[in-house]
Amino acid sequence: MSEESLNVLKRAFREYYFQRDAIEIPTRIEEREFGYLPFGGFMTRHLKLKNKGELTALLVRESPRGVYASCSYYEDPSLPMTEKGWKSGDLAFDIDCDDLEMECKKDHDRWTCKGCLLVGRGIRPARCPSCANTKILTLNWSCKLCLDASKDEIIKLKEILLKDFGMTRGKISTFFSGNKGYHLTVENSEFDALDQRGRGELANYISGKGLDIAKLGLSKNADYNNMVSRLPVLGEPGWRGKIASFFDDYEFEGERDDGDIKSKIANYYGKLSPKKFGAIIDLAIRSRGAKIDSVVTIDIHRIFRLAGSLHEKTGLSKKRCDDLNSFDPTTDPVEIKDEPIKVRVSMSPPFTLRERTYGPYKSEEVILPLHAGVYLMGNNLAQAVNS
Repeated sequence: MSEESLNVLKRAFREYYFQRDAIEIPTRIEEREFGYLPFGGFMTRHLKLKNKGELTALLVRESPRGVYASCSYYEDPSLPMTEKGWKSGDLAFDIDCDDLEMECKKDHDRWTCKGCLLVGRGIRPARCPSCANTKILTLNWSCKLCLDASKDEIIKLKEILLKDFGMTRGKISTFFSGNKGYHLTVENSEFDALDQRGRGELANYISGKGLDIAKLGLSKNADYNNMVSRLPVLGEPGWRGKIASFFDDYEFEGERDDGDIKSKIANYYGKLSPKKFGAIIDLAIRSRGAKIDSVVTIDIHRIFRLAGSLHEKTGLSKKRCDDLNSFDPTTDPVEIKDEPIKVRVSMSPPFTLRERTYGPYKSEEVILPLHAGVYLMGNNLAQAVNS
């Protein structure tokens, strides 16, 4: 990144933190570990802050690319990880549209061979088709379809936490991550003391990982009537009820629906090959579960981007979403000003901010609002041009 581009980004971030009281101060601040990513430097962690004043001073002084706080509470957050003294921690979930395997990625994702500089569209190949180089850079982009899909996943996650685990709505906070998805945290709940193994089991349940169809009552060794008597019905709690709900909505070509969920499931199971029936169950899991990043949930020592802070790749804020249905991730988290800036764009798929679509661009100079220029420079797709 050029010095001019770096200075533009620093100024934009500094102005945001200096002029606004934008950061949501986390609860029990003195028990959390803080960290920040400076411009042109490496992550600094293991910081202990006593109050809002110290956090505000850090933001104004450093104007960091990213600022983070732990979801965990420690005896002394400033000590090395093995000596901090873990006490408990909020539950944390991350949903990123890169993990959703959307078809639109074939249209807007890009890859660049570091050998011959060939640029391709879609999924990164193992080798460059031109020079066979294996060193390939990737650009994972997002569009409205991606962002809508990640919103659907966070809505499903919230419903699972409320209905299946009885979590209190007021203890659940949902945020747009500032880039390609959403974060959800649960504070001050009976799940705070869960260790990594317990959080792993929770994550597996939410995503439907390891679901055993035998637990649904399905068995090739059972006679039809006995099996039907053990199958799930609508309204059952947990995954049995989710599977019943899915089959209530599902129609397989050529199969008759007589209105009875148990018979419907049994008929599919008996008539379809194990592969085809397994594919239906996989579809049910994707439909009724939530596609979370389990690593984030399990890692009790992870530091999470602070609500209200700017994302280093986009300049968009991590924004609280009180109403997910009305939240617009291309407008609501745009905080940087719209003053004009000239940039030279190496390459960019189309993107939308504040109801205006930009690009695609390729090796051209354009004048953009500052927030759009920051979006491209943060993704290393553009450089500031001296006017």
